[in-house]
Amino acid sequence: MTIFVPLPLPSDQQIDEFEDIVLKRSYHVTNRSLIREALQGSALSNPAGKILSLSGDAILRHILVDQGRDRNKSPEEIQNVITIVASNNNLWNRGIAIGLDPFLVRHPGQQGIPVGKNVMANSMEAIIGAVYYDSDRNLEDCERVMAILGLSWPE
Repeated sequence: MTIFVPLPLPSDQQIDEFEDIVLKRSYHVTNRSLIREALQGSALSNPAGKILSLSGDAILRHILVDQGRDRNKSPEEIQNVITIVASNNNLWNRGIAIGLDPFLVRHPGQQGIPVGKNVMANSMEAIIGAVYYDSDRNLEDCERVMAILGLSWPE
């Protein structure tokens, strides 16, 4: 039998700081439980976070395809950009660069240790998914947040 110990979730003040530092006030979260789920990662104890991550991954890819199509890029060029931008390595690098790491929920024994690539990548995707649902499925809001996160079509 596995026992899950509930982890302390981000406070309203921490979510305000997250909006200031990570989202640069590009989006204001109305349903804070969605961001709390996203910042918990996609652990077994947080299936909702996994769903947000899956949604965010699909939205990230969808918007990159749209951006490539708008630029008259070939299917191969679009796939190459998706492979680079949506890779776990890039998502981890972008998460570190924008200062996301301190906002991610950790087990007490993990305090002070940077999160791993998969956790960071899933969290970046989950943030996009949370914005999608919080904005009533508004892709323009998702695209704006992706730009702030550094996940848009490379220029």
